[in-house]
Amino acid sequence: MAEGDTGSDQRQNEEIEAMAAIYGEEWCVIDDCAKIFCIRISDDIDDPKWTLCLQVMLPNEYPGTAPPIYQLNAPWLKGQERVDLSNSLEEIYM
Repeated sequence: MAEGDTGSDQRQNEEIEAMAAIYGEEWCVIDDCAKIFCIRISDDIDDPKWTLCLQVMLPNEYPGTAPPIYQLNAPWLKGQERVDLSNSLEEIYM
């Protein structure tokens, strides 16, 4: 493994640990080897009416030269609101 890959892996692992600490029970590991995770956000934990699942995949080149790949799962989020949220996520990475 090249030296850059080791540094990238370390930065990814640090970020994964930070996100797990921030999101707590809302954080879910889907595939640790492929670095696919999910953040599930609900308006009410006991009786959720609005839930958004943000699936995040960290490519090998992340964070150096590639952004995270994400998928929003929220059937109630439509149109311009969905576009605005997607654009906001892209701006955060930039």
